[in-house]
Amino acid sequence: MVDLLLSKGFHRRDVANAFASLTDGRNFVNLYPSGVLLIQGKDAESLKREILDLIKLEDVLVGCDEAGKGDVFGPLVLCCCILTPENFKKVLSLAPKDSKKIKDEEIFKKVQVLENLARFRCLILSPKELNHIYREKPNLNRILDWGYQRLIGEVLKEYPGAKITVDAYSHRNPFGSLINFEHKAEERIEVACASMKARYELLKWLRTYNLPKGASLEVMEKARRMLKQKDYEYYVKVFFLK
Repeated sequence: MVDLLLSKGFHRRDVANAFASLTDGRNFVNLYPSGVLLIQGKDAESLKREILDLIKLEDVLVGCDEAGKGDVFGPLVLCCCILTPENFKKVLSLAPKDSKKIKDEEIFKKVQVLENLARFRCLILSPKELNHIYREKPNLNRILDWGYQRLIGEVLKEYPGAKITVDAYSHRNPFGSLINFEHKAEERIEVACASMKARYELLKWLRTYNLPKGASLEVMEKARRMLKQKDYEYYVKVFFLK
């Protein structure tokens, strides 16, 4: 990629945290160590097409992320996204992002396209199931350990040589040296896709039951009122309110 841009009259420049950065005065291209490529300028679209033509993926990439950890209502959703070489460029062209940086409606649109280009393995723990698990294992990170170990085991049976990255949620890697446990891993395409799919499944559940997202004071009060109702554990993560 760098050689292509240099041959087109680009020159190097220094940009903090970038692996490589080039400009021709009208366009700017930054490549980051995470694999993210940022292209800006008048010719951004044509440059993107040329650069995508150069990109070749030989390995199966798997990214894992979760949603619902900070929401009073709804499930805890863990997802692993499997990207294979034949569809990698198409997925890349959709510009997947960390779901926290995308509006809900955009997540719905993009995930519906992604589902035709990537494979997903998801574990959706309903509030009732999660409440039960939490009583026996009262540590959300250890529940994530268990859930991801289950998903990763399924993925590796089908794709034994896959390169797997889990977005880090604690300081230690519970999966061993063969799994990349990386903070802010949503900058990786495969993890961004998993982040979007997990958020999509959470939002879909909340909309089905007409329940709010998040953990604001208003949401917490609504949850406390629901605790007085029958079958409240179907909707509320009870441990949030203790």
